[in-house]
Amino acid sequence: MKELGLALGGGGLKGLAHIGVLQVLAASGIPVGMISGTSAGSLVAALYASGMSPLQMEKAALSLKPSDYLDYNVAGILKVLVGFLVPGHETPLDGILKGDKLEQLIYRLTGGKSLRDVKMPLAIIACDIDTGREVIFTNRDLKGAAEDTVIIQDALLSEAVRASCSIPATFVPFDFQGMHLVDGGVRSMVPVAVQKLLKAQYTLAINLGQESYNTPVEGIPQIIGRTLNILTYETSATDQALLADLAVYPGVTGVKLDDLDRAEEIIRAGRRAMREKMPELESGLR
Repeated sequence: MKELGLALGGGGLKGLAHIGVLQVLAASGIPVGMISGTSAGSLVAALYASGMSPLQMEKAALSLKPSDYLDYNVAGILKVLVGFLVPGHETPLDGILKGDKLEQLIYRLTGGKSLRDVKMPLAIIACDIDTGREVIFTNRDLKGAAEDTVIIQDALLSEAVRASCSIPATFVPFDFQGMHLVDGGVRSMVPVAVQKLLKAQYTLAINLGQESYNTPVEGIPQIIGRTLNILTYETSATDQALLADLAVYPGVTGVKLDDLDRAEEIIRAGRRAMREKMPELESGLR
């Protein structure tokens, strides 16, 4: 069989669907040779590469509370309010969520492992918001990467995931080695291109963004979120069309960052979507 490269796309809490995809692959006896992830996909990719099974991931997800990973930037918000009231004290707000709890959660779930501790070829995508350059956290030498791409091989998995999950205007950017890192979806929402650098023989893309925008948005957070979704998924469309051998769309819609009551539903959607594509995947791998 061809060696399977799995590219897990971003999409907030919809990323729980990746767990269902991995469960179907495991039940079908199809090994994952290398894995890449963006944003929520980076979280699942890091857990899988660190040795956590898909069933263990589901158990962990179902035990979570929003307060386990959402930490509001209260101090930053208060400083902004003070700036409105006191002339000369204007302070910019870099994000609504600090991201510290998310980083601590991943550190615990991965056992504090670093990129160098992981045997499976792994790539996690982020973006330096100051320069616009793509940043790839990886445990492999990526020959053929673009000259302006930043390759990082010395970092904790929790640091890589924290960077990749930093949704602009939602999470405070992650400061790392002099860079301000934000969500990898700004550069590659479904990280299929890096699979070629990892030498995947067959690339399976899991795209969480195929949805019809038939519901109205209200308020700044929803407007920003919808705008980013449209822009970032369009950015990855060409790469996916050219470089992915097969794409799976779990088709989960309308999920907010704290919608953990929908966790089982989202994981089931991943299983269902992957099962429907199994005949095509098995044929392609042979």
